[in-house]
Amino acid sequence: MTRLFVAASLMVLAACSEQGEPQSAQDFADRIGGVQGAAPAAQAQDTNGAQAPIANAAVQSVPAGADVKQLERLGDIGTVDLGQRDGGCVFQDVGREVLFTSGNIQGGKGVIRVGGELVVVDAAGGLDAIKAGTTFGADGVSISVAPIAGNATRSQANVVVTDAAGQTQNFSGEWICG
Repeated sequence: MTRLFVAASLMVLAACSEQGEPQSAQDFADRIGGVQGAAPAAQAQDTNGAQAPIANAAVQSVPAGADVKQLERLGDIGTVDLGQRDGGCVFQDVGREVLFTSGNIQGGKGVIRVGGELVVVDAAGGLDAIKAGTTFGADGVSISVAPIAGNATRSQANVVVTDAAGQTQNFSGEWICG
């Protein structure tokens, strides 16, 4: 009986330690882009039935006093509505995701965090333009992405962030698309 218990225990441990499949760029983008099928909303009801802001809800313009040249790590962006998504890209600066984008055949959107707030930025062109590098913008900020070396799914890129006064900040990192 002891041998049976030991054998069963070893089989359970072996099953628990199996490695999953490697994560693709699309899996990563889906993971940080929110739950599939969830309807993002800017408001939620509190216990009294009143509308309360959802944590990490995105805004359409840069918060007053925020320095857009200082992009922050995105963190939780699950409540951000970037529209219909056929694919997208993420820009990583020294391992920090600072720009997440989504596109389809008609257009593209992205999200950044500045001044502690998530800000939605729009791009002309669709998914192909996003992958090739394009400019995103919102009230008070412009972000130009220029891939410089690599392949269609992962490349080195330069990003230039421009504030409303025309001052710029350059970032170099990875442009990962899926």
